[in-house]
Amino acid sequence: MIVKSCSRTAQTLLKRCVSSQPSRLFSNLYTSYTPCISLSSSTIIRTQYGALSRNRSIVLFRNQSINSVHNRAFSEMSRSAPPIGKGNKQSPVPFMVMSFAFCAAISGIAYAYSEWKKIEVEEERKKKNEEMRKEKKVKGKALIGGPYTLVNTEGETVTDKTFFGKWVLIYFGFTFCPDICPEELEKIGEIIELMDKNPAAPKIQPVFVSVDPKRDTPELIKSYLLDFHPNFIGLTGTKEQVKRATKAYRVYFSEGPDQAEGANEYIVDHSIVTFLVDPKGDFASNFGQRTSPEEAVNKIVDKMNEFYHDED
Repeated sequence: MIVKSCSRTAQTLLKRCVSSQPSRLFSNLYTSYTPCISLSSSTIIRTQYGALSRNRSIVLFRNQSINSVHNRAFSEMSRSAPPIGKGNKQSPVPFMVMSFAFCAAISGIAYAYSEWKKIEVEEERKKKNEEMRKEKKVKGKALIGGPYTLVNTEGETVTDKTFFGKWVLIYFGFTFCPDICPEELEKIGEIIELMDKNPAAPKIQPVFVSVDPKRDTPELIKSYLLDFHPNFIGLTGTKEQVKRATKAYRVYFSEGPDQAEGANEYIVDHSIVTFLVDPKGDFASNFGQRTSPEEAVNKIVDKMNEFYHDED
């Protein structure tokens, strides 16, 4: 009876251990069996004068009871523990996979940020270079050219805005000039012919402005220009209008001494310069008396390329 009661007590304790803290199973099991073993030993000692077979049967029964308790305890544990990977618990994600995904995300963010920063720095650099280029261009721009109002050979009013959108070559002179003015006007005609050989080159408008408005009438200027390039436009105006135009282009001119009425020969001193004006009406370049047509064409082409590059 003592052995049976100990077995029942051990089973009850084992079930409690399994349901609460399985890790302490074996320590509780040892504690539970200690009194059972002691009591059984006492029984064996008290019955040592009895039959030896009875003593052996008690010990054997005690050992069988202990084994039975062990088997029942482990069966309870196997039934109460949930299967791995099924039920309430999921298969754990490998730590290396999670680490790799995290590192890849951080690397992607860092790369995207670095690329964005490069683009931002490049745009800032271009913006600063463009501002510096514009500032340099304004500072280095010659104060030549400006608004004017004159009259053409047809009696029509012409201003600087009339030539907006065109490349213009402007020369200041007078019709009774003995040699220099005809030479410069012929050179302008050669420049235009050389430029026209290139179909892709923009057309150039030649313009002649008289610095002798008192004698150079529109009709006289029209007749005078027939000896040069047919595209020439002749301009004149009042004395004040001509002075305003020459002042804008920094052209010097001075009337000679009064001549006898009806005299055809007189001198007007003036600057010998041909001006290149871009389609915006701004001064682009100038050519002196010693500049050959070929040199002038090369210079014009360079200025045109520079102009259209800045426009882009």
